[in-house]
Amino acid sequence: MDFSLLTSLVTVAVSVFAIMDPPAAIPTLISYVGVLGNSVESIDIGKLVARSVNKASVAILLLLTSFSLFGEYILRAFNISLEALRIAGGVLLMIIAAEMLLSKEKPEEVRRGDFAVVPIATPLIVGPGTMSTLIIYSRVYGPLVTLAGSYIAFAMAYPMLRYSYLVLRYLGPSVLQGLAKFMSIIVASIAVELLISGLRGLTLL
Repeated sequence: MDFSLLTSLVTVAVSVFAIMDPPAAIPTLISYVGVLGNSVESIDIGKLVARSVNKASVAILLLLTSFSLFGEYILRAFNISLEALRIAGGVLLMIIAAEMLLSKEKPEEVRRGDFAVVPIATPLIVGPGTMSTLIIYSRVYGPLVTLAGSYIAFAMAYPMLRYSYLVLRYLGPSVLQGLAKFMSIIVASIAVELLISGLRGLTLL
């Protein structure tokens, strides 16, 4: 495999995984499944979580595919330059990183109902930050590389969601919050890189 292609795949996968921030979504997922109490057997917990995560996965993959493959067309439709999108995406990601760092849970408000698609698939996993990042990367690295990288990112996130009840049980909420804070630092770093590249593209740096 070409080294530059491998580097691009790793960049997209790591960035998208960090912005997805699956550790921070685990407490919300578990609370919606209703298995934080001790009244449900672990085998039932596994089935409930698996059913919910598998349903959410279909929506997540559809969203990843749409924004990876059609990001370029979205830019053209609204006549948005890559530099402008990088700056806007950087600002948005910096806000999201600050919210991730300061809040105990993921910043999006959630409501009860059919939670597998909303809020688990979106906006908790594929939120505005993920969407804008996919659009930017589809322009920078190409739609297919972006799509493959986003699939790799979700392949890393899926086991954490699928076995979230075990992760929460053995690691505990405090460890998950610590992982989420670490993810926020990565997201903030990505935001800075986007801002710098956007400003350089406009010859402002």
